[in-house]
Amino acid sequence: MTHFYIIRHGETMFNKKGRIQGWCDSPLTDLGVSQAKQLGKEIKNVNFDVCFCSTSERAIDTANYILEGRNVDIIPTKQLKEQSFGDFEAEKSEDIFKDGVSYPDGYRFCGGENHSDVIERVFNELKKIASEYPNANVLVVFHGSAIKHIVNALCPGFIHEKPTTAILVPNCSITRIDYDREFKLIEKPHLFHGQ
Repeated sequence: MTHFYIIRHGETMFNKKGRIQGWCDSPLTDLGVSQAKQLGKEIKNVNFDVCFCSTSERAIDTANYILEGRNVDIIPTKQLKEQSFGDFEAEKSEDIFKDGVSYPDGYRFCGGENHSDVIERVFNELKKIASEYPNANVLVVFHGSAIKHIVNALCPGFIHEKPTTAILVPNCSITRIDYDREFKLIEKPHLFHGQ
């Protein structure tokens, strides 16, 4: 069985400014750096065999801060990138999602990815990792929307558990998923004590 410890990157400049990131990028803020370092301390007793992360700078930097001082390989992969929001990227969230507007299928209509695209892409990559690292503890660092959709695929209704203003996958939260021929959600996204 492969044990996945899935982390959302730390706070970024776009997070702070309320802008949609997707496949575009912005650097970690000072808070984002401290979140990642704090999480690294919180999970220092977990022995990771390897770390996979998105190719986005914010995910790579978060992985490096979490694993600071450890001898764990960090392997970036495009398959763990955030959901593409197409033409909406870099726009203010409040402008795109104003007046209760939602996009239940996703963003393929504006050049991005639908939710099903992201779910398939990420699960296929996690299966590939599990085949290469059976019986391993794997740290995986990627993105809030992608994590939200894979959790919802394993636990239908997850995205409706909190008001739309609440953040379902906070920065540097951890989600636990195991894989042994099928995925099993062990822990929904949560923050450790002290964050």
